[in-house]
Amino acid sequence: MKRLIVIIAAFVYFLESFAQEIDRSIKYEIKILERLVIDVTKKRHPSVYTDGLDNRKVYLLQMYSNLRIAPNITEADFVFIKNKKEKYNAIKPTLALDFTSIRNCDLCIGVFSWRNGRPILILFKENLQKYNIKLPKEYRYFIESKKYIIGKK
Repeated sequence: MKRLIVIIAAFVYFLESFAQEIDRSIKYEIKILERLVIDVTKKRHPSVYTDGLDNRKVYLLQMYSNLRIAPNITEADFVFIKNKKEKYNAIKPTLALDFTSIRNCDLCIGVFSWRNGRPILILFKENLQKYNIKLPKEYRYFIESKKYIIGKK
């Protein structure tokens, strides 16, 4: 019986520490996205429209950032998309949160994703110019031509 209690306690401890690690990485991701949106829009509390994000991620965006969630795209300053398998027409600066969506969004300013536990941010030079977006110098390492990432169509 004591052995069972020790195993259950160890399992609960493991789950708690695992949940804290996931929570820490999500907070890290939200801070990266928040900084990018603020730098793109030049607003302190920009509004974002989320298309394709799960409700938990939207809730965490509201909880851990200065971003306001817009009810529709017309009221938003910026758009996040995810899991778009068909053509997506971006009318506002849009960031894809996966590589599937970036292939279907011609005017996305870039992509933010995770690979092997590390964040990947790639911004497309051509689309930043189309939206006339000027970013601080810290972003120069993340700016690349879209044709090198997606390939020629």
